[in-house]
Amino acid sequence: MSGRPEGPLPLPPLASLRAFEATARLASFTRAAAELCVTQTAISHQVRLLESTLGEALFVRRPRQLALTPAGRAWAAALGDVFARLYAANRSLRQVKPPARPAVAVTVLPSFGARWLVPRLGRFLEQHPHVDLRLSPSAELVDLDASELDVGIRYGRGKYPGLKVERLCGDAWVVVCSPRLKERNKLRALADLKHFTLLHDDNEGWRTWLRARGVRDIDAARGPLLTDSSMVVEAAQQGQGVALVRISLAADELASGRLVAPFPRVALLPTGLSYCLVWSRQRPLRPEVAAFCAWVRAEAASLHALGI
Repeated sequence: MSGRPEGPLPLPPLASLRAFEATARLASFTRAAAELCVTQTAISHQVRLLESTLGEALFVRRPRQLALTPAGRAWAAALGDVFARLYAANRSLRQVKPPARPAVAVTVLPSFGARWLVPRLGRFLEQHPHVDLRLSPSAELVDLDASELDVGIRYGRGKYPGLKVERLCGDAWVVVCSPRLKERNKLRALADLKHFTLLHDDNEGWRTWLRARGVRDIDAARGPLLTDSSMVVEAAQQGQGVALVRISLAADELASGRLVAPFPRVALLPTGLSYCLVWSRQRPLRPEVAAFCAWVRAEAASLHALGI
């Protein structure tokens, strides 16, 4: 003995296995030849080669009749499953795949995304039904050169080194509350604010606004602090207090009457910050990204109409 482990039995020729499987399934050399686009002689030769390799007969050949031997039935059953799976895999893997839909990946401040961008997205999708949008809400500044994001809508002073920057509009503070809260509690003058819960999204907003309006006798720190600006707008709608919010985030609620500005004669107080479109200088704008930017510019006209 050589001491070497026995290796696996070599496979019979695949062409012979294929010819036999078709012949066994169709019970005819002629039909098998037609299916495999070869001659009947070629099929017969491949089957005999397989029988010679295996050392046993697979068919009982009679005039005008072809029957499987017991060995032939065993091989036919096994190969039928193997070739059925192979044909299924061939159909699946070689299907013509539809071209990938163009997509635009956008990073946006969560509050602005929820309150302003998302309610308007239906109009973009109607105009560009072939484009998919991928929104990524984040309060952090994402490195657009190192990510797969195409464009950002940022809120700040417009200084974003290394990026192309296009200013959309500014923003301003406005006092808002629910209509029911205003009427039920007689909110008329600035001095009335001392009787209301103040809703905050930072520690300085109310203090700065009241100081700019010459109001000194109201505790500007009173009331809950909700660090997400969108939550402040929602709390005001629910009548939980009077909110100082960015008008960009409350524009739809004010237009619909879900919120009111109780001091309509008090001028808006600019925040000093702006919304900007930004994108990488390293990558040219694909057509679908340029279309999204053009749509955002057009929609931002509604914010200009608010005086910001």
